[in-house]
Amino acid sequence: MSSRLVGREAELRALASGLDKAAQGSACMILMRGPAGSGKTALLDALERHARRAGATILRGACSPAGASLPWHAAQSLFCGAPPHAESTAVPLSHRLLRRVTKATAAGPVAIMLDDTQWCDEESLAWLDFLMNRGHHLPLLVLLAQHRSGLVNWRQAVPGVAARGHRTIDLGALLGEDAAELARQWWDAVPEKPFVRVCHGVCRGNPALLVRLFARLSEKGVPADARGELRAQELGAELFAGHLLATLDRQPEYVRKVVEALAVLGQADEELAGMLCGVSEPLVAAAIDILRDEGIIDAGLAELTDDQVRTSVLSAMPAGTLDRWRSRAARLLNDGGRPVEEVGAQLALLPRLPEPWMRDALRAAARSAERDGSLGTAARYLGRMVVADPADIDAQADFARLIGHDDPSDSVPELDGVVADNHELRKLVWSALSMVGGRRRSGKVISEHVLAMGMPEAPAAGERESLAMRSMIWAMSGSSAEVCVALARRALSGGDGIWALGPAACVLSLADKVEEAVQAMDPIIARATEHGDDWVWMMALSTRSRILGDAGELDRALADATRAVELADERSWSKGVSASRAALAAVLVQRGDIDQAASVLRRLPALDVTESFLDYPWVLMTRSHLAVSRGDLEGALSALTACGALLADAGVRNPKFMPWWLDAACVLADLGRRHEAEEFVEHGERLAADWGDASGRGFALLARGAITEGSEGVDLLAESAETLAGTSARWYRVRAESLLGEALLRKDDREGARRHFRQAVYLSVRCGFSALAARARDRLVAAGGWMNQGVGGVKDVLTTGERRVAELAAAGATNREIAHALRIAVRTVEIHLTSVFRKLDVSGRTDLGRALDLLGKVGRNTPTAG
Repeated sequence: MSSRLVGREAELRALASGLDKAAQGSACMILMRGPAGSGKTALLDALERHARRAGATILRGACSPAGASLPWHAAQSLFCGAPPHAESTAVPLSHRLLRRVTKATAAGPVAIMLDDTQWCDEESLAWLDFLMNRGHHLPLLVLLAQHRSGLVNWRQAVPGVAARGHRTIDLGALLGEDAAELARQWWDAVPEKPFVRVCHGVCRGNPALLVRLFARLSEKGVPADARGELRAQELGAELFAGHLLATLDRQPEYVRKVVEALAVLGQADEELAGMLCGVSEPLVAAAIDILRDEGIIDAGLAELTDDQVRTSVLSAMPAGTLDRWRSRAARLLNDGGRPVEEVGAQLALLPRLPEPWMRDALRAAARSAERDGSLGTAARYLGRMVVADPADIDAQADFARLIGHDDPSDSVPELDGVVADNHELRKLVWSALSMVGGRRRSGKVISEHVLAMGMPEAPAAGERESLAMRSMIWAMSGSSAEVCVALARRALSGGDGIWALGPAACVLSLADKVEEAVQAMDPIIARATEHGDDWVWMMALSTRSRILGDAGELDRALADATRAVELADERSWSKGVSASRAALAAVLVQRGDIDQAASVLRRLPALDVTESFLDYPWVLMTRSHLAVSRGDLEGALSALTACGALLADAGVRNPKFMPWWLDAACVLADLGRRHEAEEFVEHGERLAADWGDASGRGFALLARGAITEGSEGVDLLAESAETLAGTSARWYRVRAESLLGEALLRKDDREGARRHFRQAVYLSVRCGFSALAARARDRLVAAGGWMNQGVGGVKDVLTTGERRVAELAAAGATNREIAHALRIAVRTVEIHLTSVFRKLDVSGRTDLGRALDLLGKVGRNTPTAG
C-alpha cells in the first residue's frame, strides 16, 4: 500500500478480497465509482502492486473521450493498444481476446483493470459481458473504474454480469481524521485540529484536492496551525474552484447551463431552471443526476451544496451574462406569482433597475422582509433602491433607519457601492457597522471612508456617528488615547445619535474609562430590548461583556455573555453565535472554568478567518489562555502569534486591544526563551508609547519585566504593578503582582514575595479570577505564607477589624460614626479603610458595597479546606 493512500484502506481490502476470490477459480467483477479526485487511480495503483506481489498477471488499460467512438478501443488498451495476432482471421476478435486471457490464467490469477469506463466503447462493453459469461470459471478479477456521473448503463451494457450480480464500491469524501493523517505526511509536527478542519472543509474531503493543498502549503512554509488557517482557506478555495470548473468542463454543455441556472436561482426548481437556461425538462433531470453524482448538488434536492460551490459557478459566468440571467430570473419569478422575497433577492443583485416594475417589486420585498424581522435584508433592498432613484427620499429614510440591524456585516460589500455618492447616508452606514463589527477586509475599506470625512466644527445631529466612528478608527490604529477619548466624549455629548454609543464605548474602555463605557452601552441595550431588535441587543451584550471582563467585573460580564448566547441560539445567527460564544468563553477562562470554556469553544461554528474582523482574534486569545491553563505553552504561543498576524493585517495597532504581544512575551519567558520575546516587547513598547495611557505603559513595563532577569527585572515589574494599580486592567495587574512575587522569591526576598502574592490573591478573589487566585495562593504558601485553602470570602481577604469597618462604611456610616460604634479611634478607622481600598482595589466608598458583595458571593461558591 502506498504511503499516500489514506482513508481508503477498507476499499483496498475489498479489492484484495476480490483478487483472492478470483485466485480460487471464481471470476468476479467489481465496479468502482467516484467523482474526480476521489482516489480511483490511486486504488488501482495500490491493487496492482498487491496483485504483482501475489503473482497475478496484470492487464491494465484506460478509456478516453476520443476512444468512446472507436470500436474495441478500451479492450485493446488492455493489450498495449494492439490486438493479438490471430491464427485465422475467421476467428472473432472477442474469442481471440478471450483465448489470450485464458492462456494468461494458466500461470495464475489475472487482474483486468480498466479506468475511466464512463467512456468505454460499445464493443468493449459487449466483450466484457462475453468474457464474464464464458470465463466465469477462470481465476479472473475484472475491476472497472469510472466517474460516478458516468453514462454507462451496466444493466443494459453487461446483462450477463448484471444477472449474476457484481460488487460496487462507491468512493466518498475522506473523513476529518483521514485528512489529519494525510496532513501528518506533509509536516513534521502534528497539525492542529482547527487547521485540519479548515482544510478538510474547503476541499470537501476530496483526497486529490487535499494532497494538492497540503503540498502547496508545505512548499510555501505555511505552518499547520492557527497561523496557517487563513492561507489554507484562501488557497483551498482557489483549488476547489478550479476543480469544480474542470469537472463542469468535462460535462455536456447543457449540464453547465443547468448548474448556472441553479446557482442564479439558489433553489430546487427544475422547471424554473429549465425555463431560465433554455434546456428541456428531460435534459434538466439528466443534468441534475450527473451533478448529484459529482457531489455538486445535494443528494436529495437540486440545490447547490453550499455558498462556496455557488460562488465558484457564478464567478465563472461573464458579468453581462450573469446580469441578464438575474434579470430574467426576477421576471420569471414575478410573472409566476412567486413570493416577493424571491423576486427581491434577484433584483437586489442587479447593478441597475431599468424597469419601473423592478423598483415596485423591490420595495414590496423590503416591506415583507421588515415585517418578518429580517431587517438586514430589508436594508439591502432599500439600499439598491437608493442607487436606482436618488430622489426617493422615503427609500433613503427607511434605509438609514434599518441599516445596522439584524446581521449587517453580511451586506458590507453591497453597501459599499450603494452609499458611495451619498455623504450623509454614508456616515450613518459606517457608524452603524462600527458597532456590530464586520469583515476584516471591509474594515479597512470602512476606515478609509471614515478617515476621508471632514471633521465638523461641532457635533450636530447626524454627525455624532461620524465622530464616534472616527474615534474608533483612530483608537484601533493606535493614535493618542487622549485625542480618541476627546472625540468619543464629543460624540456622546448630545441626546441624539444612538449609533454613536457603541464605538464611543469601545474607545472609552480601551482608555480605562470603564464606567463611562458601560453607561454608553446601557441605552443601546435598553432601546434594543424595548424595540425587540435582538441582533443589536445580542451584539451590544457581547460588547459590554468584553468591556466588563477586561475590567475584572466577571459576574456582570458572565451575565451579559450568557444572555447574548441565548439570543443568538434563539435566532440561529451564525455570526452572532460566534461573537456571543467568544465572549462567554473568554469570561469562563478568566473565572478558571477551563472545561466549560473549552466546551463553549468546541461548539463555536467554523469561523471564516477572511471575514472575522474581531471574533477570530478574540477566539485565538481565549485559546491561548486556555492552553496556558493546561500547560500547553507552545500551543498558546501559536495562537498568540496567529492573533498578532490577523490584527496586523487588519491594521490594528492599539496596545490594549487583544494584547497578544504581552501574553506572548510572558509565555516565552516561561519557556526560558526570553531572547525570542524581544521583538514582541519592542513592538508593544512602540504601540504603548503612541497610545500614551497608564495601562498601556503598565503593559509595556510588564512585558519588559517578564523577560528581564535580576534586580532590573524586579524594578520593572514593581513599576508595572504600581502603574496598573490605577487602571481597570485588573487581569494584568494580578499577573504583574504574581511575576513580581516570583522575581523576589528568586532573590530570596521571601517577605517581599509574600506581600505581592497575597496582593495577587486579594485582587483575584475580588474579581473572580479563581484560577489565578489558586495559583497565587500556592506560591504564597511556597514563600512561607499562609491563607485559608478556600481563598474565598471577605474573612480571607480582610482582617476582622477591616471587615467591620468596611461593612459600616458601605452602609453609609461616617468615619466618626464608625469609630463610635466600634469604640476605636477615628485614625484607626482611616487606616483600616485605606487598607480595605487597597486590598479590594476600589477607589472609595462608592464601590465598596459592590466589592464586599462580590467577595461574599465568591466565598459562598468556594469550598474551604477541611
